[in-house]
Amino acid sequence: MDKEKSRLDSAVIVLIEESSQSLILTQRSHQLKNHPGEICFPGGRWQAGDSDLYHTALRELWEELGIDAGRVYSETPLAVEKTLTGFIIHPWLARIKTLNPCRLDNQEVAEVFRTPLSQVCREANYEFIPVEREGLVFQSCRYLGEPDRFVWGATARIMMQLCALDLTN
Repeated sequence: MDKEKSRLDSAVIVLIEESSQSLILTQRSHQLKNHPGEICFPGGRWQAGDSDLYHTALRELWEELGIDAGRVYSETPLAVEKTLTGFIIHPWLARIKTLNPCRLDNQEVAEVFRTPLSQVCREANYEFIPVEREGLVFQSCRYLGEPDRFVWGATARIMMQLCALDLTN
């Protein structure tokens, strides 16, 4: 992977917990420089030593939540999403029997939580919102299924992809 690409590419695990039929989301630590406090999937930037972007996502899952790659199965790539800040996110849909045991890295993750797939897969739970950046207005997306949390942008767009999939098996 060339230097320019690796600087912009990141990968996330879109993790379904089988036991609760829920999607696993995290809230980023408020101490982080980039996107503090935002809701996202476990993941991060590609690093030298990652054999590919899927392994980037698995490495980050281990670093952020202490979940070993051996517990994750049924990996499927989803459509790539671009962020307003220029990052290119490569999402991988995967399953896990149960989230626990997990170990949060408090430097990166403030909280981990579940949101029911029945809510995630309802198109009515998404709305398009305007976002202004550097004097320009862009169309973004917000997930409404978590009324006490602001889930938007690339995370919400990736979640919206799940509406088109049969996730019952």
